[in-house]
Amino acid sequence: MRAEALPLNQLLLDPNNYRLQEQDNFVQIESNRFHLDRVQNGTMTRLRRENLRPLRDSIFSNGFLEIERIVVAPYEHADNKYLVIEGNRRVAALLQLKEEFEGGINVPQSVVDVFDAVPCLIADADGQDAFFREAIMGIRHVGGIKEWGGYQRAKLIADLQDTHALDPSSIAQRLGLSVQEVNRRYRAYRALQQMRDDEVYSEFATASMYPLFHEAISLPSVREWLNWNAAENEFQNEENKEIFYQLITPRNVGQDDEREPKIRTYAEVRQLREILANADARAELLRLDRDLVDAMAIATQGNMARRWRNEVAEAKSALANIPGVEIQSFGEEETQAINELIQQAQNVLEMHRRLAAQ
Repeated sequence: MRAEALPLNQLLLDPNNYRLQEQDNFVQIESNRFHLDRVQNGTMTRLRRENLRPLRDSIFSNGFLEIERIVVAPYEHADNKYLVIEGNRRVAALLQLKEEFEGGINVPQSVVDVFDAVPCLIADADGQDAFFREAIMGIRHVGGIKEWGGYQRAKLIADLQDTHALDPSSIAQRLGLSVQEVNRRYRAYRALQQMRDDEVYSEFATASMYPLFHEAISLPSVREWLNWNAAENEFQNEENKEIFYQLITPRNVGQDDEREPKIRTYAEVRQLREILANADARAELLRLDRDLVDAMAIATQGNMARRWRNEVAEAKSALANIPGVEIQSFGEEETQAINELIQQAQNVLEMHRRLAAQ
C-alpha cells in the first residue's frame, strides 16, 4: 500500500460495505455499477441513517485526522476512481460537509482543504490477498478498533469461509477470535440464511434477527429440538423449524388481530431451555393466543415447588436456632412476626383441607 492524497470526488462509497448489509431491504449491487450517480446517491442516503452527525461534527470541529487515512483500491470500471475499502462513514461525512460548504454554510478552511486532498492509503492490486478487503474489515471491526454488530461480524466470517475458502482456524487467527466463536457465528449466519431462503418466512428474515439465531445455535437443547446438522449447516426438523419461525415472527390470532412475535430477544430464546423440557409448557408455547410468559410460568412451576420447600425448611431452622436469651428479650415486633408466620401456615393448611375435600 502507498500513501497518497486524493480528491474527494475521486472516491466511491462502497454500496456493499458490511455496515449497510445490516439494514432492512439491503440489496447487493454489482461492482460495475458502483460509480453510477444513483448508486452513489443511494449509498449516501443509507449511510446517513448510520448517524453521521457526530462524525460530521467531530471533523467540523477538530479537522480530519491524517492518521485516520482512508483505505481505497483502484476502481476498474471508471477512470480515476477509487473504491473506499475502509472509511466509508468518514468519506460520507466529508461529502456532507462539502455539500454544506457549496450550499453557503461556513466550513473551516482546514476541512475545505481536505476536499481536494483526502489522506488515503491505496491498496495496489499486485501482491494483495484475494480477501484483502475482508482482512482490513476484520482487523478494525471484529474485536478491533470500532466493533461492528453481531450480524456484520458473522457476515464477514461467512464471506471468508464461503467465498475465500478459509478454514475456521485461519479465520480465528486473522480476526483474533476463538475457533469456537468463529464456528458459532458462522452457524448462526447460515441458520438465518436458511430462513431467508424459506418460501413462507423469507420476508421476515432480517439482519436484526441474527441475535435470536446466535442464541439458538448456542443452546444444545434448542439445537437438538431443531435438529441442527453441522455438516449441512441447517435445521432439519421441518416441523419444529416452522414452529421456531412462527415464534419469532408476527402472529395472526384473529382476522384483525396481529400481535408481535412471542420471541423478540435472545434472552427469550434462552427461556426455551426450560420450556422445551416440560411437555405442558411446550403445549402452551404452541398456542398463538398465549404469550411466552405463560409457557414459562408452567415450566418454572416445578422450580417454585422446590423453592418453597427449601424456604420453609430454612424458616424452621431459623426458629429452632434462636438463642433463649434472645427469645427472652422479644418485643412486640418480634412476637408479631412469629404470629404472622403461624397465621400464614394455618391459612395454607386450611386451603389444603378445602381443596382436598373437593
